[in-house]
Amino acid sequence: MNRIAVAGSVALAFAGALSVGLAHAEAGSKKVRFQNEKDLVVTLVTPTLNQEVLPDLSDPGLNGVVTVHFSGPVRKRDIIDNQNSFNRLRSKVEFFDSTFNRLPGFPTVRRNRFIFNPRTTQNQGVLAQGQYTLNLKRSLRNRRGRLLNQGQEHFTTTFSVGTDVYAPVLRKISPIDGQTNIGLQQLVIATFNEPIEPSSVISSIRVQDASTNPPTAIPGAGGGSGITLDRKGFDVVFTPDPCFGYPPQTTVQFLMQGQNAAGSASPVTDVFGNDFVRDAGLQWSFNAATGVWESPNGTFDDVTGVFRTQFQTKGVRPPPQALAPGSPQFVIQPFAAPCSVQAFFAPSCYATGRIFMYATGTGIGEINLTGFITRFNQGITDFSQLSVIANSPVRTGRPSGLDTDPRWDPTTLHTFIYLVDQRTATIQVLDSRNLQTLGRFAGFSSPRDVSVSTDTARARTTLFVSDFAANNLVGIDLQAITVNFAGQPGAPSVCDAIRDRTNRRTIIPTGRGPTGVSADSYLLSRVVTANTLDSSITVVNVSDNSVRGTFEVGSNPVDLDWSIIGFGAIRAAMIANQGGLNDPDGSISLYLQAPPLSGGFLGAGQNRDGIESTFTDNIKNPTTVWGNQEWLNPFSGNSVPIVWFVPNTGGDDIAELRLNISGLFGVSVTPNAVQTREVGFNPTGAMYDPFYPNAFLFAAVSGTGQFAGMDPNRPVPPTLIRVPGIRKLFTCFTH
Repeated sequence: MNRIAVAGSVALAFAGALSVGLAHAEAGSKKVRFQNEKDLVVTLVTPTLNQEVLPDLSDPGLNGVVTVHFSGPVRKRDIIDNQNSFNRLRSKVEFFDSTFNRLPGFPTVRRNRFIFNPRTTQNQGVLAQGQYTLNLKRSLRNRRGRLLNQGQEHFTTTFSVGTDVYAPVLRKISPIDGQTNIGLQQLVIATFNEPIEPSSVISSIRVQDASTNPPTAIPGAGGGSGITLDRKGFDVVFTPDPCFGYPPQTTVQFLMQGQNAAGSASPVTDVFGNDFVRDAGLQWSFNAATGVWESPNGTFDDVTGVFRTQFQTKGVRPPPQALAPGSPQFVIQPFAAPCSVQAFFAPSCYATGRIFMYATGTGIGEINLTGFITRFNQGITDFSQLSVIANSPVRTGRPSGLDTDPRWDPTTLHTFIYLVDQRTATIQVLDSRNLQTLGRFAGFSSPRDVSVSTDTARARTTLFVSDFAANNLVGIDLQAITVNFAGQPGAPSVCDAIRDRTNRRTIIPTGRGPTGVSADSYLLSRVVTANTLDSSITVVNVSDNSVRGTFEVGSNPVDLDWSIIGFGAIRAAMIANQGGLNDPDGSISLYLQAPPLSGGFLGAGQNRDGIESTFTDNIKNPTTVWGNQEWLNPFSGNSVPIVWFVPNTGGDDIAELRLNISGLFGVSVTPNAVQTREVGFNPTGAMYDPFYPNAFLFAAVSGTGQFAGMDPNRPVPPTLIRVPGIRKLFTCFTH
């Protein structure tokens, strides 16, 4: 049997992507064989990472020196600089003590080994207690010119003289504090002088959009924290979610918890459990005005123990969504994990709807009616049973309009939700069970609202999108995708989990600045959009995508909704005009389209197609309007009244509108505010519940951050529940 003798001072290890060929190097009369030199990596370093050593480095295997083994011979001139009288090291090799001062010593290079002896006459052959860091830069080369770690990253190691009781030191961070024009997908990398304990970083680091009040969490890769460790724990890395990234033109802040003055925090620690604190190794200056310490890396608050660095992202911020004058700053609830799967009960308009969805400035959430409905079925009306579903809202960019696909997955009984994300100028396609983003429709300039038009068999289903800057309406053929949560064939990426056949889209010109859009639901007949910039509406015939007409309305129309009479025999739409010079408090316009009929409706013999009237009574800067359908309850005949609800966003109440028909000859059809209900400052949404149509009224009150429930037929004050940041309100019956 052949024996292989290995000297005690030689250790063999493998790291990196090494090829299997061999090269030879002479060593006196012996031959030393190296793995080939395609890649240059460190295979072993002594002292090993985090090793605790004696002051004279007399530990077994050290021989009083620090030794680095490479995968092949390294260029001596890349390491040794004889002009450097301090420690003869070039700038590609850094050796620091615990105060980050350069360490004196004597370097040598022997083929694939770099040896450094830090014991000098100045330190009398012993090292002081503390941590020591060796950093080999990625520009280091082997004799064939190959860069260390393929030029991708530096190599860093650390050891301690004596027991490691030293706090980890944040050496640098990227992006640097105050940096501007940062890409929306750039990593945040915090580099320490020693490895960090993995379990300490997940709950101790937050990345937030600091432009909101309070700051809003930014999701990491995969919708989780996005925090990982790299370079054997020396780097703490935040990776933004590839489907979200950072908000454009926004201040992003990276917060890392250190030990606070009270010693009660759960901070980032090194692998020995030493807490991250404001260290003495960096230059800090105290800012008396802010009460925090400042450094090139960021700030540190001794009271809270929080380290903070901020940077500015690039990109174009979409114009703000229209709000009534005097609207307060919205309070945005921080991002939380996706909502409960079991809690969503409104997969489509053909399923039992027991939930309202609401939008904030950065996400959508859900409000649960099931407790209220359970008590109502027991004969008790108790609005206090309303609740916000746990983990709401879910971050979805910058939401605007929303609608629900009337089709559903037969295996799960759930469907798609279509949501406008103004931040990315896309339409997000969400899973109705958990509001997870399944994909996006892209290619818009600045989408504002969506509405679904389909027939009763759901065999022809179209999503209409108002594109504000492009002055058109975009029709997306939803038959190109199937409501199948097992996945869509041909999906290009994880951010596009559905197919988007752009060649099957229809582009319909409208007036200037289309915002709100509404299709007359299951009739596959009409869709109308509000043209904000020229105070008009455009009515489109769905069957052939032709424009039936453009009609002037009040100033700055922003939203509209249908109410269908006689299952489409007569179509009426209310338009919410936010207001302008002609009507500073806003107004409501009525569009009516009715072919000649043989009775059943006063004046139906007249062919009506246009704006019947515009009025301002009891109206205060409306931003939304919602209309019900007479045929929501097919067994009630005409018992369900035709009604619209207009939240007076510039005031504090909701107006209930119904049609006022007068005259036998030259019939007049006008909206009439039959009652108003006070709900609170800045209401921005109001509608009947989706479970008992015409039984209960609910509203979103953005000025107070509340959701209101009330009986529309009883003069009882509404019951209010806290929903921070609520803006808009949606159900599956929202057109």
